[in-house]
Amino acid sequence: MALYQWQALDSTGNVQMLTYSFGAGEANTLAVRLGDGSFLVVSPASKAPEEALDALAKLGAVTALLAPNAFHHMGQAQWRKHFPHAVSYAPEDAIKRVSKQSGLDYLPVSALQPKLGGHVHVIAPNGLKSTDLLVHASTPDGAIWFGGDLISNMAPGEGGLLFRAISRLAGGGPGYRFNPLPSLLYLKDKKAWKADVRERMGRERLLAVVPAHGHAATGETVARTHEILA
Repeated sequence: MALYQWQALDSTGNVQMLTYSFGAGEANTLAVRLGDGSFLVVSPASKAPEEALDALAKLGAVTALLAPNAFHHMGQAQWRKHFPHAVSYAPEDAIKRVSKQSGLDYLPVSALQPKLGGHVHVIAPNGLKSTDLLVHASTPDGAIWFGGDLISNMAPGEGGLLFRAISRLAGGGPGYRFNPLPSLLYLKDKKAWKADVRERMGRERLLAVVPAHGHAATGETVARTHEILA
C-alpha cells in the first residue's frame, strides 16, 4: 500500500481512502462526501504530509473529523490546524480520553447525525462495551464500510514482531478476518456484534470494506464478509 495517497473507492470519487503510518504499524483513513459537498474524515491520518491534506481539500471542504473510538485520535490536532473550520466528533464514552490525549474539544456523534444525509450512517453496533464505530456510505456502485478495529485485512509480515506475536496468541493473523484481539477491548457480546453487523452489511451489495488496519477488502475478498462474521 502506498502511504499518504488518496484512492477513490467508487466511480464518483465521493469515497476516498488513504493509508498512513502511526509508528507501530499502518492504518486507514476514510473520507466520505456529505450531502452539502463537504467531507467527513474518519480516523484522520497522523503525520500526514501537507500535500496529502491539500489533495483532499481540492476535492471539497473538510468539515467533520471523526475519532471512531478512544484510540484513533492521533491525527486530529494536525487536521484541525489545517482545516480550522472542521469540527471533531467522537463516541460519547471516548470523549474524555480523546480530549485529554489530543488537547482538543469534541462533540458527541449525535451532533454529527444531522450533517450526514441519507447516504451516510455512523453506527455503534449491538454488543459493544467500548465504542468502535462503523461508517456506512451508499454509492451508485454499492455500499462502502469503514470496518473499525474489529475487522482486519493484514498481509503476511505486516505490523511489528510484537504485534504479530500477540495477534497470533489471541487467534488473529493475516488475511481478511474478524479480529479477536481488539474484541477483548471493545465487545461484551461477540455474537450480538457479529449478527448485527452481518445483517446491516447484507442490505446492499458490498463494494468495499475498509478496516482500520490492513488492505481494503474489495472484489472476491469482500464477498467473504458474511463468512468472517458468521
